[in-house]
Amino acid sequence: MNGESLEAVGSFFNDFGGRLAMAAGSCEVHGAASVLVRTGAAWHCPRCLEAEMAADTEAMVLAESRAWRMKVAMIPSKYVGAMFPAATPAQKGVRSTVASFRDFILRERQWATLIMTGETGTGKTLLACEFAQALVSKTPLTVRYITAAGMISEIQATYGSRDGKSSETEIMRFAQYDVLILDEIDAYRATVDADMLLTEIINRRYNEGKPIVAISNQALDGLKQFVGARVHSRLYENSFPCAFTWGDFRRAGAA
Repeated sequence: MNGESLEAVGSFFNDFGGRLAMAAGSCEVHGAASVLVRTGAAWHCPRCLEAEMAADTEAMVLAESRAWRMKVAMIPSKYVGAMFPAATPAQKGVRSTVASFRDFILRERQWATLIMTGETGTGKTLLACEFAQALVSKTPLTVRYITAAGMISEIQATYGSRDGKSSETEIMRFAQYDVLILDEIDAYRATVDADMLLTEIINRRYNEGKPIVAISNQALDGLKQFVGARVHSRLYENSFPCAFTWGDFRRAGAA
């Protein structure tokens, strides 16, 4: 570096240094401190600034976590941000049951089932998706929404796969979400393999204390012929049944 270059660098640092000065002040929380500030700038508490920066970083991390978990949840776009219209005592009752289920699984991570049954169009999926979004927004839990047929198809798609996926990997994935919402649990195409996959996932979740939400057009007692004896038995343990006994919301809206 030649003399002219060194002179330019020195001039830069002298100019930069001239813009800074030590400032003293006192914080009601952290007491007195001296900090380096731009000339003429107000004093600030370094420990308050550090706490503020840490809070901003934490908020950013939490926002990124929520965004990632929302993506993982696979909530159908139709239900994103939608609210279940609890207008009648019966509808308020199912919302209360969902809240009880939420409190139960948050109090102690253990197996539990929220069983939503009722006719088509009564808001079962809507309320389940509202519940899922609340968990993603207010807790660190991972949630996944999917139909039983969709879940089974995703696992079966790995049979003979050459892209590195395996049925075991997919089974483990569905077994490990903190909360799994299985819609239309009675409506998958029943085969020996499909029955085995559903039973295996339910059993693994049961053994690991991972709760599920099961949605069906069938009453709980009538589900046995669709999901098998072992799954049906699991559904009764720590169960929170919600019977959607009113009419089709969509028909009411079209009337």
